Amino acid sequence: MKRLKVQDLTVSGFMARDVVTAAPDDTLGDVLGKMKTRDIHEIPVLKGKQILGTVTMRELIRRKALPPSAKVTTVTVPGPSIGPETLLPTAAELMISSGVRTLPVVAKKQLVGILSRTDLLRALAESDALEGLRVADLMTPNPQCVAEDDAVDHAVKLMQSLGERSIPVVDRHRHLKGVLGLKDVAELFAKPKVREQLGDRAGKEEKVTIQVHSVMRAPGITLGPDGDVARAADLMLRHDVSSVVIVERDEPVGILTKADLMHFLAGLQEREQLFVEIGGLEDEPSDVYDQIYATVQKEMRKVSELVTPKTLSLHVQKYSPEGDRWKYSLRCRFATARRMYYASHFDWDLQAALTGLLEGLYRRIVKEKERKITEKKRHHSS
Repeated sequence: MKRLKVQDLTVSGFMARDVVTAAPDDTLGDVLGKMKTRDIHEIPVLKGKQILGTVTMRELIRRKALPPSAKVTTVTVPGPSIGPETLLPTAAELMISSGVRTLPVVAKKQLVGILSRTDLLRALAESDALEGLRVADLMTPNPQCVAEDDAVDHAVKLMQSLGERSIPVVDRHRHLKGVLGLKDVAELFAKPKVREQLGDRAGKEEKVTIQVHSVMRAPGITLGPDGDVARAADLMLRHDVSSVVIVERDEPVGILTKADLMHFLAGLQEREQLFVEIGGLEDEPSDVYDQIYATVQKEMRKVSELVTPKTLSLHVQKYSPEGDRWKYSLRCRFATARRMYYASHFDWDLQAALTGLLEGLYRRIVKEKERKITEKKRHHSS
């Protein structure tokens, strides 16, 4: 019997049926305990049989000032759900667009399972979809890193600003020492808070800083740029990690994450239009998104003459380096039928930054096409 392609598989074959849930009256302490015991980061909140939303570790970290006795409904976030017959690429696309790691699976208005990024990764690993792909084709190049003696708070803020869930840790020579992920930081928030007694610490203004090296995972899981993507997926599953650091001579030159593989999976479904995901502009008015989509569509007409666009993930970092002026730093992940491209650009004007980013992406694709043509000519002449 012929094996089905991963894009033809449905959620029912990969979802987990033993679902950990929370009730509206549960406290944050209760939920953190469940997360720690079951090693999960997202839990659906049910009122009877109705799904109210999901409580996530990311939201708990963001709202860390809340006491453990607070009700879980204070951090419950509404989100999408899927049916058992939903195709896996559609589920991957929904995860990307909604920014979640898990999706409740609902049939006849009842929760029947839950689908995670790990479940989708397992489906990819068990198929032949990753065969022939090199890590260098899908990885994010030149990853941002943190130092061993950086504060954990700094690392978490950097991950949040980048829209990432893990980050390489390096020494002063930029040699890889480990990896820090939200999963490692979760331990700090799962511990009960103890009220500080007067006199416990000299100098009330002194702040206790937890450094990255004390909670990072070491050594990190690594591969070389020419490694197989299938091998990277297997390492993620075997070691229960969300990323593999790509190294050359002990230095991080890239990172391959579950998010990269979700984009690859989402790109396998047939679509009439490019799927676009935008992150980092949650506080901007809706017309900003309309302007971005219009610019993307215009620039993609040129790109589509060279490659077949599948998905475009755009992340914006907005910061104020001087005075009241905002600067925009943009990064994108662009998936085609068989390759991932990355580009970045920054400018004081958002539209100028976006145009510069997409023009840079176009030049990169042209350069790659020219390189392949040159290699073919060289091969035929030899």
